[in-house]
Amino acid sequence: MDRGYPAIFLLALGLSAPAAAAEGNPWLAEERAKAEIEACLAAAPEDGENAGKDCGDKYFVQCAEAGDWTTLAMNFCQGAVRDYWQGVVAEREEAVISFDDQQLTDWVEVSRLAHEAHRDATCARFLIPMGTMYGPMLVGCQSDMARERAEILEDFLGQQPLIVPEPE
Repeated sequence: MDRGYPAIFLLALGLSAPAAAAEGNPWLAEERAKAEIEACLAAAPEDGENAGKDCGDKYFVQCAEAGDWTTLAMNFCQGAVRDYWQGVVAEREEAVISFDDQQLTDWVEVSRLAHEAHRDATCARFLIPMGTMYGPMLVGCQSDMARERAEILEDFLGQQPLIVPEPE
């Protein structure tokens, strides 16, 4: 029975450490990633081709620095960037579907499945090796893939969409 105590201790530490790490980093406050990334995007030059990546990277660096660049901080900070872009993807998918054009709705659904398969296969390379940095690298890959999906969906939206539904 005494052998079980170290395992219980490590389990409790593993469950409480993420909450403690997130609590001490002001960059991980609710909605902070969204506010920071969107402010950066709004201030980016109009021809800023890499604004999405640059703004996500800027947030990540500031957040990870506030967390002393620990692996746990990097995971949380990169996760906040990923979650932001996944939220943008969800909003843009809904906006495209709201056009009420079956062809566009079908494209959103088919391309979502293809994107998820591509993301999983692409980012799986960080699941092969062992080491503490592969966690943040995996989440960073997922973040980049979500941002790319958001950029593709932007083709349907905005001031001058590249792809518009057929007129009725």
